[in-house]
Amino acid sequence: MQSSAGHPDLATLKTIRSLELFSDAQLNDLAQSLTIKVADPGDHIIAAGDTGSYSLYILSGDAISRAVDGVTKPVKNIDNGWLQPIAQLRPSLYDVDAMSEVHYIEISDEKLAELSKALEEENPDIELQFIDQGETANRLTNELFQDILNENISLPTLPDIVVKVQQEFAREDFEIDRIHDLIRTDPVITAYLLKHANSPLYQGLSPVESLRQAMVRLGMKAVQSHIVIIAATRLFQEKSVGMKKRMRELWKNSRRVAAFSRVLAGKSGIFDPDAAQMAGLLSDLGVIAILEYAQEHSDQYGDEQELDQTVKALRPQINSLLLQKWNLGDELVTVGEESRSWFRNPSVSTDLCDLVLVARYHSYLGTERASQLPLLSKMPAFYKLKLTDFSPQDSIEFLKESQDEVAAVEQMLGSI
Repeated sequence: MQSSAGHPDLATLKTIRSLELFSDAQLNDLAQSLTIKVADPGDHIIAAGDTGSYSLYILSGDAISRAVDGVTKPVKNIDNGWLQPIAQLRPSLYDVDAMSEVHYIEISDEKLAELSKALEEENPDIELQFIDQGETANRLTNELFQDILNENISLPTLPDIVVKVQQEFAREDFEIDRIHDLIRTDPVITAYLLKHANSPLYQGLSPVESLRQAMVRLGMKAVQSHIVIIAATRLFQEKSVGMKKRMRELWKNSRRVAAFSRVLAGKSGIFDPDAAQMAGLLSDLGVIAILEYAQEHSDQYGDEQELDQTVKALRPQINSLLLQKWNLGDELVTVGEESRSWFRNPSVSTDLCDLVLVARYHSYLGTERASQLPLLSKMPAFYKLKLTDFSPQDSIEFLKESQDEVAAVEQMLGSI
């Protein structure tokens, strides 16, 4: 039976890493809005299928996570002295049950976004606004989630040629000649690499005319990234007429996040621009699978709003499954899962997901989505990228200064 035990204190909130950029006054305000909840042994703390937009922190007590197949494991709530959110991926694939009396708090994403702007100088360009997505999962969401749990969902696969090239790259002693010979069997990939090697982002003193010259100019890391980008681009194109409008919008948004990821990678000096561009483009790739599912199960949803709710609820899960299926590595899987979690902060060091988060933030400025953004300076990802000299006005200036480079990347990626 669930009960409550007052409010958390300031010291407790200071053990949550994602809150470290907030002032004591802001944290005290947050503390007063939170209630410490108490779960008895056997109580559900989180139920499988939970789609709530919040982070849950266990303050004391023991809990286990229980998968659909019955496998259980202890829940780890502390890492190096910091409280960690549990079962963060939504919808949850696990039940989390109390094994002893458990004290915990839930912090909503909306509350953090509101708090990020409190006591700060007002930014006239961004007004905070939240859109109610509805608490009850619709039929399409329920059906798709059950298929995820039962591993009964079809996900797009990589073309054979891309798989072969990736396998060659995975070898410690990979051979450039072998990769060249594989790529030249595919005229589309060959033409793509030649086009990009001659684009303003890579252009040298003279144009390249052969695949081998293109590979040398781009470099092997860039070739590897672009091979995956080509495969992803094909997925956006190979869609039915019914989803064409949505697919174009998805491509436009993904392409813009990719462009800002590339530009910010260059500015930060930490990440490879080609890898960053690929991560940005793939960050919403799983939405394609959701749209395909909706097309195949058109009887499961009544209108576009319900489809929007399904995309919002299941995007991170499908992103994760697809990027794992493509064997693209844990870092890109994390991008797929968490690159919309404005206040994520699992470690002190920065990662590719931090970069894509800040890129996504800037891609929203100047659009209707800007109304849903938190204060940039309170985002842990922004702080870890060491871009702290940015004020809100600096961000607007950055948009102006980088628009030509962003446009060049978007042009290079093309339209569908």
